[in-house]
Amino acid sequence: MINNQNSQLGTTQNSKQNSIYLGLQSVLTEKEANEVIEKWSTYFKATGSIFNGLNSFAKEVCQSYGIADQQRDLLRALHRALLQGDSDLASNEVKVSSRNKLPIELTIESANELSSETDNSEFTALLTNQVINSPEFLTFQSLFLKILDLLEKSEDGLSRKLNPFLIELIHSMPWSEGQQNQVLSLINTGKTIQLRNYKPDQLKSFLKHLRSWVESEIGSTEAAQVMSSAIEAMKNQPENLNYNVKKFL
Repeated sequence: MINNQNSQLGTTQNSKQNSIYLGLQSVLTEKEANEVIEKWSTYFKATGSIFNGLNSFAKEVCQSYGIADQQRDLLRALHRALLQGDSDLASNEVKVSSRNKLPIELTIESANELSSETDNSEFTALLTNQVINSPEFLTFQSLFLKILDLLEKSEDGLSRKLNPFLIELIHSMPWSEGQQNQVLSLINTGKTIQLRNYKPDQLKSFLKHLRSWVESEIGSTEAAQVMSSAIEAMKNQPENLNYNVKKFL
């Protein structure tokens, strides 16, 4: 049994290492990417997950090469590469232009502090006229909360890993700070106020990343059951009438 588990772990590691390598080239030269690719193995073996530890890995890499301001770009490229897979991803698709970098880098710690300090009543008082509540986001909000509820009940210890991963994932998405804060508030308080729209399929992509992580943690079968249960629970919700939950599949 142990041998089978080790074999599966090795296969996953090998299949994802090329994706990590392509992601590294978003901020590093080919030579530099070759120099640090083995460091990822350490993070992978420590968690058994292709996603956990990526933020620490990206931070260490960028600090080592004096490009701390590109940590966000690297993390985003790594997530994209892992999700799309090395067979569908050419290195030039992972490249991130330095002109598109945000001027302020949000760490996990600072995002937690920002989210905990943000009060929804302040949003309501100051920005009432800007509230959007798009049908897509309302359906996403209900679906996402249902998924979180099911995951927290699905396996001991999973919820402990879930929140750090979600915060890391939010930082890696091509979202503005306002878009990030909407989902951060949803995670930390179970409610939010939508002040910013998302581009087509951005929320769908976020859920796809989440599902990929869940599959790596509890297996494809269990992950499919969680998603199916969440989708089924949404079918009779009012939000589903204005934006069909199946559009997120």
